[in-house]
This record gives sequence, structure tokens and C-alpha cells, in this order.
Amino acid sequence: MKKLLAFLTFLLFLLLIWLSWNWYRDTVVCCDEPVVQETGVLYYDCNSELPKTTDGWATKKEEILAARQEGEKLLIDAPYFDGEDQAMGLARAENVKKLFLDKLSSDDIVLDTRAAGDCKEGLKDIYDKTLFNWVVRNEDVVEYLDKAYIYFKYDSTKEIETERVVKYLNDLIEELKSSDKTVTLIGHTDADGTQEYNHQLGMERAERVKKYMVKHGVPEEKIKVESKGKTEPIDTNGTPEGKQKNRRVEIQVK
Repeated sequence: MKKLLAFLTFLLFLLLIWLSWNWYRDTVVCCDEPVVQETGVLYYDCNSELPKTTDGWATKKEEILAARQEGEKLLIDAPYFDGEDQAMGLARAENVKKLFLDKLSSDDIVLDTRAAGDCKEGLKDIYDKTLFNWVVRNEDVVEYLDKAYIYFKYDSTKEIETERVVKYLNDLIEELKSSDKTVTLIGHTDADGTQEYNHQLGMERAERVKKYMVKHGVPEEKIKVESKGKTEPIDTNGTPEGKQKNRRVEIQVK
């Protein structure tokens, strides 16, 4: 009888060990806490054009809107990642635009896209590589994320007197004076005339902008001047409208 009781006790002990191991395996070994992917306040899933937002988005959105100055438009530059194409980036920009339409009209927003590397790495950024910038967009000045164009009339180097150009340049001058940024001014022309003539005309346009900046306090060593003449059109030279866009000084701030 004692042997039977000892045997049953031993079996019960083995059962207890088995049950304990199964509990440990199911709750500790195989079921660690899931890894939560940290994101910014606005982000995208890979290969998805739909933006997602977190609780912090509302505050950041108000900060973006508060930075607007009169006459500026909101540039939304959305990313496309490795393995995606520009159409995905533009679709993302279009969907982010919808997040602002309760405060801005469609005409107040312009869109762009750019390559942004690895999708997973982008999640570490506060806006998942989406860039927001208030830019000038009118008939005389068109500003992008990293550059701006000042347009000139036919055969002209004298457009700085235009009110909208003056305002843009004055704002840029204050930025250059209060920072370590530098600027490159590149003169461009339409296709009329010889290569030599247009190279000189492009240089005169860039020098005209430089002269204005230096006159208003920008150190000359902060300004680099170049001319591309008629070699880098951004539109057709077959129409008056296209030629107008090619007659420009490109401003690159670094």
C-alpha cells in the first residue's frame, strides 16, 4: 500500500512539473510582448498612399498653419520610398492635402514628391519624410522646396522693381543676413539669339540680383553667380508662355 501511494505521489509530481513547463512555455518563452513600431505624428505604411496620424498630429498641424505669411502657399512634399514610384508620392501628397482642407482652400496648397530611401527608416521621422514649407507662387516668383525662380521679361535684366520680387528678395536677404546660409544665383534665358549673347544675358540677370542683395546688406562672399544661358530650359521655347518661364534667375539657398 505504501509503495502504491509513493508511486501515485511520484506521478502527481511529474504531472505538476509537466503542467508548470507548459505554462512557462506558453506564457513566457513563446509569448513575449509584441514589438510596437514607433512612428511620428504622420506616417504611411509601405506601398500605401493613405497617411495615418497619431494624437500629436493636431498640435503639429496648427504649428504648420501658424507659420504662414501673407501671399504664401503650403507646399506638401511627400515621399516615395525604395521600390515605389513618383505616382505613389504624389498620391500621398494629395491625401495629406485633404488633412488641411478644413483650414485652407485647394488653391492655397501645392504638391510635390521626392525619393526618400527606405520605408522603415522613414517611420523614425516626425512626418515620415513628408516636408511642409510655405512658399511664394505668383507670376513673378515661383518658390520650391530648395530653390526659387525669378522671371524676367523678354531681353530684360530689370525685374527687381516688381513689387512681388522685391518682397521675396527682401525676405531672403533677412534670412541670409541672420544665418550662415549662402546663395547661388544662376541666370537663364530663352532660346532666341546666339549662345554667347544668351550666356552674357543670363550672367547680367544673376549679377543684377546679386547687386540688389549686396546693396541691402548681404556680404558679397555669400553670393555665387553663374549663367547657363539658353542651355537649361524648363519649358518649351516654342510658345511665348514657355519662353517666359525660361527667362529666369534660379536662386539656390544652401
